[in-house]
Formats: sequence, structure tokens, C-alpha cells
Amino acid sequence: MATKTAPKTFASLVADEEAEVMKTAPALAEEAAEAKALISTREEEHEDAQDHLSGILGSFKRGNDTHTAADLAEARASVERAALLAEGQTAKANRLAKDVPNVDKSLSVLVAEAVAKVVPYAAEVIPSFLRPAEAPENLTTGPVVVITQDGKATEKGGILTAGLTIRSFRLPHFQQIDKRDVVREFDARGWNLRFEPTTQTERRDGFVVDVIRVQQLSAYASVPVITKDPTERDVNAVIGTLSIEMVRAFPVQREMAGGLTVSPGGGVSAPDMSARPESKRFRVKTDGNTRTVTVEAEYKVQSNTPNFPIEAVHAAAGKGAQAMVDKFFPGVGVVEKVSHFDMQTDNPQNVGVRVVLTSKTA
Repeated sequence: MATKTAPKTFASLVADEEAEVMKTAPALAEEAAEAKALISTREEEHEDAQDHLSGILGSFKRGNDTHTAADLAEARASVERAALLAEGQTAKANRLAKDVPNVDKSLSVLVAEAVAKVVPYAAEVIPSFLRPAEAPENLTTGPVVVITQDGKATEKGGILTAGLTIRSFRLPHFQQIDKRDVVREFDARGWNLRFEPTTQTERRDGFVVDVIRVQQLSAYASVPVITKDPTERDVNAVIGTLSIEMVRAFPVQREMAGGLTVSPGGGVSAPDMSARPESKRFRVKTDGNTRTVTVEAEYKVQSNTPNFPIEAVHAAAGKGAQAMVDKFFPGVGVVEKVSHFDMQTDNPQNVGVRVVLTSKTA
């Protein structure tokens, strides 16, 4: 009895298309890189030719007849030749760069996990670096969502930025993706949309394609990849945000006429409470490709409201500190946990806070 072969998923078909692209992409990228590197050589050749011509012309102006008319003609021809070669090399490099396909899907992989949460009824959610040549054939079990990354994502401090197109192939009776749900999910993860996504519905023969275009999204993983160790400037953002969170957690609720006042050292003051870091330090530990950054700060916290108990200030400091968990800080990582440490002082206004952030090095 012959064994039935299970039909291929659309994800496997997309993977096959990606594999075909990858067969030629590295060679095309190398050729484009070589063409770009040659531009500077051509430009230097042009400058050298111009200098040589200038030398001949200057010699003539000084009454020196060492160079012949043939030398002058050859120098001028060399300048023209070098200029054309430099111009042509730039055009060639630009042309080859356009021929190199994007093979990066790092951001679309992140977004696929978020979209799958928004569309739990989808049969498949597929991240890719290309737009599939064909539409899915079987849509009876639910929509098939393909997230295409429009180009190579830029990376800075663990944040990936690129444009995306989300296509949902579905039968008419299945629910349409609501872009508002997508935006809310992105916002909940702390991701940044520079522009409001646009939507479009395309009706095909027997099915519908919902298209959400995201012009620019900046996102990070739950454990982001950050290639460099943090600097003191990176860590200062952690210290300053911790000050803000502690002051915001103060239990007195009323409109702050002047808002929050932030000092250059990372301290924050409001009408009812202030928090000021008096010392700070951090250390970095790497285990394999996992990086742990531990930030410790000694704060002076106090009530600006007369006769308000110090216990309320401590409660605000503790509550605000815990609000830091899961926050992302570019160049440092995501806050994994927050704790307090004992300080060698009897002053009740002094509080020690330890923040542990994690990231990956590659």
C-alpha cells in the first residue's frame, strides 16, 4: 500500500523560494561589494590624472618646454578617461547593489511572533525576506499570513528597524486582521512605529488578501542581540528612568503643575517626591553569548509634602523600581529583575536599588 505524502505547508514552499534566492545572493553581494570598493580607486586615478595635467600646464606657463604637444594631449585624454571610468564605476556599483536581493528577515521573525498573538486563528504565520511568487492554495483551515521584510534591517543598540508588509490570505468568511490590534500589540511590547500603518484589501478569485504596510518599525527581541558592551552613557538611561518610576509611584494623586524636573545627574523631582542618585556603578558579565549587566544605584528619596511619612516614600520607591521589569534599554538590554540592597547608613532616606538586565552578544 502506497504511503500518502502530506501536502507541503505554505511555509515550506516559501522556504524553497528563499533557498533558491540564497544560491546566488552571496555571489551577487560579493560582486557588488567589490564594485563599490573600486570606486575610491577610480576617483584617486582621476585626481592623479588631473594633477599630472595641471603640472604640464603649469610648466608651460613658466616657459618650460620640456613637455611636448603629444604629452599635453595624452594628459588631457587621461583626465577624460579617468573621469569617465570613475563615473561608470559608480553607476556600475549602484546597479549591482540594486541586483543584490535582501536576505535579512530578522525583524520579520520578531513581528511574526507578535502577529501570531494577534491572529490566533491563522493557519500559518510566516516571516520571510521575499514576497511569495504564488498565493496559498489551501485556505480552508484559516488565513495564511506572510510577513515580508522590505529590506535589510538596521541595528543599533539591540533595536532592529526596517519596513514590513503583512499579507493575510483568507477565505471571505474568515476574520480580517485589524491593524489597530497589530498596533496595540506593538505598543505593548514597547516597539516604535514611526508612521501609522496603511491597509488595503485585494479581492482575488475565491479569496481575499488583506495588506498592512508598515513603513518603518523599530523593535527588539525579548532578549535582544547587542554586539557591544554598554557604556556609562547607556547605563545612565537606566538610572534616570528608575528615578522617574520611583517618583511617579508616589501615592499622592493630583495634577502636577510643573510636571517632573529631571536633573543632569539622573535625579527627578516632583511637587510631592524627589529621588536623586548619589552614587552608581555597573558591571558586565558574559557567559557564552549571554550578557548580564548589573546596575547598582544608591538613592536619596524624600517627600516634598510636609509631614508625609517616610514609609510612603519607601513604598513608592519599591513600587517604581518593580515597574522597571521587562523595560528595554538600548545598548544595555531588557530588565530581568530588580532588588534592593542594604546600605551602610542609618539614614531612612537612602535606598539601594540593583537592576539586572540581560542581552545576547550574537
